[in-house]
Amino acid sequence: MLGHLSPKQFLLELFLLYLPAIVLSFFFGSLFLWLFIATLLLLLWHYRQLYRLSRWIWIDHNFYPPEGKSSWLPIFHGLHRMRIEQRKERNRLLDFIRYFRKGAEAMPDATILCDKEGRLNWCNPQAEAMLKLRWPQDERQSIFNLIRTPEIVEYFKAGNYEEPFLLQLDQRELECRFYYPYIENNLLIIARDVTDREVAERTRQTFFANVNHELRVPLTVIKGYVEMLQSNLPESEHESFEAKALDRIEEQAERLHSLVIQLMALTRLETGAKWDRAEIVPLSQLAEEMLNDYYQQHPQSRDYITAEITPNLEVIGSHDQLKQVILNLFYNAIEHNPPQTPIHLLLTKVDNGSEQGEILFQLSDRGKGIPPMHLHKLTERFYRVDSSRNREQSGGSGLGLAIVKHALNNHESQLEISSEVGKGSCFSFRLKAHVSEM
Repeated sequence: MLGHLSPKQFLLELFLLYLPAIVLSFFFGSLFLWLFIATLLLLLWHYRQLYRLSRWIWIDHNFYPPEGKSSWLPIFHGLHRMRIEQRKERNRLLDFIRYFRKGAEAMPDATILCDKEGRLNWCNPQAEAMLKLRWPQDERQSIFNLIRTPEIVEYFKAGNYEEPFLLQLDQRELECRFYYPYIENNLLIIARDVTDREVAERTRQTFFANVNHELRVPLTVIKGYVEMLQSNLPESEHESFEAKALDRIEEQAERLHSLVIQLMALTRLETGAKWDRAEIVPLSQLAEEMLNDYYQQHPQSRDYITAEITPNLEVIGSHDQLKQVILNLFYNAIEHNPPQTPIHLLLTKVDNGSEQGEILFQLSDRGKGIPPMHLHKLTERFYRVDSSRNREQSGGSGLGLAIVKHALNNHESQLEISSEVGKGSCFSFRLKAHVSEM
């Protein structure tokens, strides 16, 4: 089997080359002359082999190298083996690129690959259709000259690609996500047509806003007539069927009124700005007031509802929204667990590496828990873990956690939920702490 030339083989070849020169010098003298001639012949022979090698590499298109002899045989053989391995590797890479391109071309989203300056390296047919790019005609052209939207240039230069960029183009809305660095400082852009989704979302929000408005007036009328009829009932008829029916109507009207209020709050959170006015919110005080109010109404609850609240914790945000968050999480834990389920509220400051730190709000219970399949859907409006349960028995409207989600989004936070069936649940969020100036 051919391999590399060992020092022993090299010395043996040199000995066999110079041996005739030494023998001839015994007969004709002039040892150095014969050694010079042998060296010159060796040099010419090596130059000839180098010429053959150079021609094979740069001129000939033959896959197989020229036939090598002596010490050049393992060199030619090694180069031939390297070329075989390179061809295999090249074919493997070509297959990979072909599979990648076929997969990218089959994607419903526009896929664009650029260098770090935004020059187009490749795009799929969906990018040509959605963004009017041309491949390969637009190769190495700046996509910001091809997509003439100043906002996308600002988004690219900002370098913060955590949130997608919404591009409006030809009466369509495209959700663009930038991934950088991607394969040696390249930029990958994925654009998805979300026109239908955005239209549906706006239609949904408009519908709920209209429903809220249209329900408030008839509800007010119903509640007014019920109160009038109740006040006109004689004391002797307070236990009559009519009195119980009026109480039932009042109860359901109040329930529907509460639902309308929650829908209005959720609609404002979804369609409005973060908050009307930023203010210092005393989070510790909010939590303590909520607990004290509940303790006054339910004195026995002190035995199973406990709290650890660090005093004087403050954040910047909306007082009303954060109050809704705390109340919804607290009453959600009470209403969706058996009576006297142990509940613990933790409000403290934690270190996150920044100067001001973070405030951690955590509400945990030792109730029945929530199956894992439901956790990611809990913040959807009207979503219920058990749709077969009687709403009156379970309490709540299915909007509380949706309100919490949007309110926390407005405060650049998010609700974290963990639960284990039979052991309980934990709802928590973090907010940037506000440090009062002394």
